[in-house]
Amino acid sequence: MITFLSQFDELVYDSDPNLTNVLIGEDWKIWRIAFTRAFRTSKDLKSPADLVRCDRQLLEKLKILDGQAFAERTKGYLTKDEVTGVLARRDKIVTYF
Repeated sequence: MITFLSQFDELVYDSDPNLTNVLIGEDWKIWRIAFTRAFRTSKDLKSPADLVRCDRQLLEKLKILDGQAFAERTKGYLTKDEVTGVLARRDKIVTYF
């Protein structure tokens, strides 16, 4: 789980990850909430050293993520520059692994 969270944090570039933005359910399922300081426009990874390994299924899904479809699905939530940032960071994560 920690590995996935590192990849997710790099992808969305959350500049304020803290425990008040995490809920843990009775079944120990982790819920991330409050992304008001995420989805920055930076095209660089925040902490690439945190990327240790990547689940194969996640890596394959990152590889096939369609930029246009992603932009359409996040329309009204993310700006064009934020979408560009996510896709640039996705490319760096895929290249890293």
